[in-house]
Amino acid sequence: AAFAVMGLLRSEEMKYGLLVLPVQDARRYIERVGKGTNIQFEDMNAHHMRRPYRKHIQRIDELERIMRFMFEELSKLEGCDITQNKVQEYLDFDGNYKLDDVEVDLQQLYANFVKFKGNNTILLHEKSQ
Repeated sequence: AAFAVMGLLRSEEMKYGLLVLPVQDARRYIERVGKGTNIQFEDMNAHHMRRPYRKHIQRIDELERIMRFMFEELSKLEGCDITQNKVQEYLDFDGNYKLDDVEVDLQQLYANFVKFKGNNTILLHEKSQ
């Protein structure tokens, strides 16, 4: 079986499988299977342009990119501990999260961090002169 390296919130190698669902009930099945098992879904139609949820996937990809950047930058800071892999805690509160709110908060955090980093670079440059 083929193995895949998982993304940001994943820590184990997984095996590929195939799950074919009726279109009209796919969302319900995916939610139930996703909450009840340790599974990652991969869209076999990722390269097709006719996907009604494509914009949501692009938004999530961008949020994951921001999170990767933030994790990388924060891991470079001395004394900064990053809490990870609290998947069950996340799932316990999944009804409280709204993509729009998370997106706004994460983008604002990212913008502030980039501004902080730029200001810090300027201050360090001025201090060295």
